[in-house]
Amino acid sequence: MSHSEFVCVKAAPIFSHLPDDIIAQLVTISTHQKKYSAGSYIYEPDDDLSALFVVDSGQVDIFNVNDNGQELLLYSLTNHQMDIEASIFTDAKHHHFARAKVDSAICMIRRKDFQALLHRNTSLALKMLNTYGERLTALEQRQISLSLQNADERLVQYFEDLSAIRMSKTFHLDVTKKELAASLHITPETLSRLFNKLTRDGKIKLNKREVTLL
Repeated sequence: MSHSEFVCVKAAPIFSHLPDDIIAQLVTISTHQKKYSAGSYIYEPDDDLSALFVVDSGQVDIFNVNDNGQELLLYSLTNHQMDIEASIFTDAKHHHFARAKVDSAICMIRRKDFQALLHRNTSLALKMLNTYGERLTALEQRQISLSLQNADERLVQYFEDLSAIRMSKTFHLDVTKKELAASLHITPETLSRLFNKLTRDGKIKLNKREVTLL
């Protein structure tokens, strides 16, 4: 399947509401389908937060390592999911690791190129300021909501978010149950009990790693 640079940029949530003429300008500063082999790192702690990236294909795990050397999965990115949109606005450092779990292709926009475009286009600068403000407000509300949710509500929310991304009520889990448990801050045993509970309650149908929302 051919790769559309325009569709790729337009699919990024932070750009999705921008008019096509501005998307076309963003395409001119974007890099597409850079290859990362399984096990290679996109960034590590203290690397410059220098680019927004979107996973075009494959899977990228974002994780930390604790004092005992244990890897703690924070979240995973798969097709068309985006990492750290703040990277195009702020001059900072990464605090986590990003590693390709399988052979992956990454598309990106570098901060220096994006900010140079903003300097040349005040209309884009104002639109991006408004868009970013709206997304920060939505993120704050989501964090408040998640903090009030119990474990099974967080799991259902994860499934609903994944369903929206895949545009299907049935989808494949790209992460292992152990990785999913870590990202939800629960134990694998608790996750297994939640799978069973949601199945009994008629909220999901589970076939190995395929989930259907009912």
